[in-house]
Amino acid sequence: MSQVTQKALVDKALQCIHLARTIRDRHPDPTKIPGEDAVKMTTLLKEAKRLQDLAALEKQQDDMESWGREPERIPAALAAEAAVAAGQAGTDGSGYEQVRKARQVELFAKAMRHGWKNQQWIDSLDAAEKANLVEDATGEVIVPHDIAGPIFKVLPHLGIFRSAGPTVRPTSSDKVDLRSLTGATAGWGKIEVTGATATDANVVPNTPVDVVEVHDLMAMSKIGVDELADTDANLVALITDIVSQQFAMTEDDAFAAGNGVSKPWGLAARATSAANQITQAVTGSNAAPTGDGMKSLPYRVPSRFRTNGAYFASNDAAEAVALLKDANSNYLWQPSVRAGEPDTFSGKRFFTLEGLPSMGASAAAVDPSVIFGDLALGYLLADRQRITVQRLDERFAELGLVGFIFKLRVGGDVMRPTAFAKYLL
Repeated sequence: MSQVTQKALVDKALQCIHLARTIRDRHPDPTKIPGEDAVKMTTLLKEAKRLQDLAALEKQQDDMESWGREPERIPAALAAEAAVAAGQAGTDGSGYEQVRKARQVELFAKAMRHGWKNQQWIDSLDAAEKANLVEDATGEVIVPHDIAGPIFKVLPHLGIFRSAGPTVRPTSSDKVDLRSLTGATAGWGKIEVTGATATDANVVPNTPVDVVEVHDLMAMSKIGVDELADTDANLVALITDIVSQQFAMTEDDAFAAGNGVSKPWGLAARATSAANQITQAVTGSNAAPTGDGMKSLPYRVPSRFRTNGAYFASNDAAEAVALLKDANSNYLWQPSVRAGEPDTFSGKRFFTLEGLPSMGASAAAVDPSVIFGDLALGYLLADRQRITVQRLDERFAELGLVGFIFKLRVGGDVMRPTAFAKYLL
């Protein structure tokens, strides 16, 4: 702000102070100042104080703007853009923040096009810009929040599992301690405080899961050199679409059947003998689901998990369930009638999760091809909420393509096994 504004504020403050002094001088004995004059003096001095504070803010703003205009303090390109946007910037600094975000996206697009290792333009960046662009530990480029954010927002719409509503816990570490979520004790009257560890009755005591580990989810994309030469906006849209689709598909497979080795634990893996935690079951005939069996499944879990519970079925099990009818030849499975809403079975949400085991994969009815449960209370998904990318310059050069490996950090595991029941087919 200008020094003219500061001077105007100071002048107004001095006027208030002068008027207050004039009132004070009318009364030699300060203990006999009338109440009305005392109120006037108080009001004038409060206003003078407010104007003084505003003048101090104006000076602080002037000092910061002068500091920001120093060449060694801010990159020249960013300073120029900030100067252009200065007329549009609000008093909250939102204009400058928009310029900063746009600069991050611009640098990311430049890194995608031209690479960043051993590039002179990278060396010309100041320390702050370089730190926001390149991760020191791995040398990978950090996808800006304005690009990564939309990817995380669209994942629940592309991925079946995320759309069903598991508990999502953002984290900056490699593990999430489940004991803070499931280690609870409740009782009437009073609770004895002992050295014993608090437990959740819905967690199997013999096989507790203490932590959810976060793993690397990698997605490789090949982008043509012509697409890389496109505008920043089009390139960002292309990357968002490619990465979102690949992550959603790979996540669904892991959340359905992951074995916990370099990937999340899936529902099916936690429902089998190898890592059996989901023990509540309805046993059917091999590859032959029935309406009665499907309707019995929700009653294998405690009532608190039924309200928000949903069915999850493999592709072939979903087809078989879709053909089930009641005594009046009405289908029990109903397709979605509104975009964005799932199918239903007997009034409960129904999702086709292709990673679940197919019916009849084993000789007997032992495959958990259908699972019912409450994801919000039963499954924890841990997100690192950051995406990095590695560029493969030479691998696909002869095809006119550039390879990119995008990395997302994500984990997941069943935190309350009794929130789920399996239909063995």
